[in-house]
Amino acid sequence: MKLMIERKPKMAALFLILALAFLSAPSFAQSKGTGPSLEQVSAALAKNKVTRGLFVLERTAANGKSLKSSGEFAIASDYGIIWKTIKPIKSTQVVAKEFSLTESAGGKRVKMDADKNPVYKQMALFTSSLWKGDLAAAQYVADIKFRSDENSWQIEMFPKDQAVQMALEKIVVEGKSKDGQAWATKMQMLLKGGNAACYNMSGHSFAASLSETEQAYFD
Repeated sequence: MKLMIERKPKMAALFLILALAFLSAPSFAQSKGTGPSLEQVSAALAKNKVTRGLFVLERTAANGKSLKSSGEFAIASDYGIIWKTIKPIKSTQVVAKEFSLTESAGGKRVKMDADKNPVYKQMALFTSSLWKGDLAAAQYVADIKFRSDENSWQIEMFPKDQAVQMALEKIVVEGKSKDGQAWATKMQMLLKGGNAACYNMSGHSFAASLSETEQAYFD
């Protein structure tokens, strides 16, 4: 972001103060209520380095057709997400900040630079920063809307990058919170043109680190 500084010192200082105030202001809208704040939800998610569970993925096309699959997931705040599909066909999708990787049932891996897959890169950047408790990083890549009640919360993320906007409308993460813990129950990607992918998540467990097999995807 370039700042246009006037030649007069006093005016330059005034513009600089206003610019810094703008940059430091939260880039999210939060509804009032009895539930936790975005900061509290993010801090609760960040308590666990790794969150594992089960997922059911429903892909919906603009023409109304849908396809379901299911499996296991692992969200690692320092690395990214592993979606391990078990049904109907075994495969693994790894989403990291620098790359995405697909592994077939036979073990063949195809790795792609993240810049060539902006939707998955955006997912990795957003979830990594959110699960780290780094809201500044999350707000850097997206405008955020947040709402919560006593037991549940929802985050809507609208990408700022124009190239990403051409493919992705928004990412929506819904979840629950209780006794200082928080976990996501749904992650939905709404794409341009009416296509969507919705991960329904359950059976959560938490750990301090990835397994050796999981870690190998990111090495």
